[in-house]
Amino acid sequence: MGFWQRLMGEEPGFFNTLLHYENPGQFGEYATEYALTHDNLPGRLTVLKNLYLPLKGKTTEVDLLMLHEKGIFVFESKNYSGWIFGDADGLNWTQRLQNGQKNRFYNPIRQNRTHIRALAEYLGLPEEAFTSYIVFSERCTLKKVPEDTADVVIVRRPDMLKSLRAKLSGALILYGEAELQTMADKLQGLTEKTAEEKQRHVDDLRNKCPFCGADLVLRKGKYGPFWGCSTYPKCRFTRPEKGEK
Repeated sequence: MGFWQRLMGEEPGFFNTLLHYENPGQFGEYATEYALTHDNLPGRLTVLKNLYLPLKGKTTEVDLLMLHEKGIFVFESKNYSGWIFGDADGLNWTQRLQNGQKNRFYNPIRQNRTHIRALAEYLGLPEEAFTSYIVFSERCTLKKVPEDTADVVIVRRPDMLKSLRAKLSGALILYGEAELQTMADKLQGLTEKTAEEKQRHVDDLRNKCPFCGADLVLRKGKYGPFWGCSTYPKCRFTRPEKGEK
């Protein structure tokens, strides 16, 4: 994090960082939320976090959503370090660390597209009404990722507000105060889930492939049962059974 960004109120200070650093993923979401909610953007807006949206009988969780008078922005936060490689249509992206280790993770464009599909259905809006923001940590280098488009922006967190200000500056006002409030009221209940409901969502995720989001199926292998992606051989994710189900 930069001294100037903290001074301008664009990033949390040292003590707030400590309070919200339970894990790197959680802090990434918090830092993005902090930037959006501290009077850093012009115009009327509301920010909602951790929305559990219904989708095909289960739920999908949206990290952050900004309802702005000039558009609806859906944020997916990735707090990775290292070099990041990926393309728009690939199933997985790659993180490469300094020691040469490579880790795969599910394409965040696809991941956020699922969130947008659920939001569009829930609010009764076209998917084109939403803009997807994939926000990476300042600790990474976006070595090879897709160019920004009108509906998908990939950015490091220190550059997020600059990108948003540029996008908003030339945009027309689309939603009045009453429309924004109606959407916020409808979505607010999706953030107020019980511990049991949140655990059910976690359990659902455990049965989903972390690479592509498809269902996991129990298979038998040479060394015993294991969980594998139902789309094999397109996706080759596997996980030992270990009595999880």
